[in-house]
Amino acid sequence: MRLLTLKTLTAQLVVLFSTVSVLTFAIVGSYLYHSLRTQLERRDDHELVGKIEQFRHILTESETSMAIVRDPHRLLDAAAGHDGLIVVLKSSDGRVIMSNIDDAVDDPVLSVVPLDQVPQPSALGMWEYTPGRSARAVSAFARVGGSSEMVQIQIGLTSSDRMVLLWEYLEDVIAAMLIGVLLAAALGYAVVRRAVHPIRRIADRARSITAQRLDTRLDAGTVPKELQALVQAFNEALDRLQDSFHRLSRFSADIAHDLRTPIYNLTMQTQVALSQPRSGEEYQALLSSGLEEYERLTRMVESMLFLARADNAEVAIRKEFMDAGAELQKIADYFEGIAADAEVSIRVEGSAKLQADPALFRRAVSNLVANAVRYTPQGQTICLQVVSHPGATVVHVINPGAGIESHHLPRLFDRFYRADPARCSSASSTGLGLAIVQTIMKLHGGTAAVTSVRHHETTFSLHFPVSENKVLDNGGNRPAIAQ
Repeated sequence: MRLLTLKTLTAQLVVLFSTVSVLTFAIVGSYLYHSLRTQLERRDDHELVGKIEQFRHILTESETSMAIVRDPHRLLDAAAGHDGLIVVLKSSDGRVIMSNIDDAVDDPVLSVVPLDQVPQPSALGMWEYTPGRSARAVSAFARVGGSSEMVQIQIGLTSSDRMVLLWEYLEDVIAAMLIGVLLAAALGYAVVRRAVHPIRRIADRARSITAQRLDTRLDAGTVPKELQALVQAFNEALDRLQDSFHRLSRFSADIAHDLRTPIYNLTMQTQVALSQPRSGEEYQALLSSGLEEYERLTRMVESMLFLARADNAEVAIRKEFMDAGAELQKIADYFEGIAADAEVSIRVEGSAKLQADPALFRRAVSNLVANAVRYTPQGQTICLQVVSHPGATVVHVINPGAGIESHHLPRLFDRFYRADPARCSSASSTGLGLAIVQTIMKLHGGTAAVTSVRHHETTFSLHFPVSENKVLDNGGNRPAIAQ
């Protein structure tokens, strides 16, 4: 079974432990096997050299080679002390004087060690003494007695004993490896089961989190250090989820409340109108009043649709470099009549370049100006100001008035949130204007902020980031960017 098909982490780790164990035991076993084989070969080589010296000593005590032929027992007894030892004694003319094997023996293809030299490891080699059978061998000259007669000693050591020992050792190594792998798998399973216990605790804890218990968090102090980053990331995800859930809950409640009011007004007006016959003028007044409620519902639906599309990255914006001072003056001219009706004035200050979508820029500033006109006392002046800062161009909408209490400021850009409860049912307000402003600024990569001093003035600020690339395409227009 491939590792990727194992469905549990425990099974995968146990297989990995077993695989590592097999590789480790195989490498160690191979090393030990080859080490033993090398040591045995060295021991055999050392013994061969020792046998050469032993036979040389025996030959010096013999009178002649013929005496060896007549009485070979001493040499044969020396050879019989080691299984697998082959000894062949030849005269200087190549005649076999003595041999401890009956089979025909071929001469080894080895250099013969001179009489006055001790055989070195380099003088040893393989000797195929009969077809299909070989031995580790050495060949050297020896002197017989005190005469000048020379004989050649050929000594070989078959590998049968060594191979039997190595095969037995190899079988022991394989058995030890199998037992070790099984033991490693069992111990690995136990260790992994214990190691993943914190993960099971995390899973059990996470399983208990529901929509009604989003405030539950995982305790990073009870898990190993390696899992603390995972627990922290999960808790942060829960924080975001809880915040989004609360926002969604508030949004659902607010939208239900805001939709209920105009629908209730329309229902009541229609029921009153149908309760008895009415004149044409009364029906016309009813339709006019209902039209205001329909227009309010239309604005609310359009605003919610814009926010929903922005949240799902379906709003494409086309940024252009524009003169912010000139754009603010156009907005001031547009609100001139409304401001005159409210007995307030609008003043524009400053001039700077910024990069923004013209339509969205006008919508964001217009929402702020509409709020400013609504809350500015009669006879006062609203200031539209643009200031250039390093890295950003800031548009300020400043209006005098009662100001906004500090505890309202953090939630002022939330959807359907109103700092003035008395205006909740206002037909001119949907409670989404500032939320749209904040969304437009996010689409531009900027921010919206508000500061307020009680009984003095309130300032809304729009921070537009300055583009690092001043080169424009298509005559000054950027391609449409889906934010």
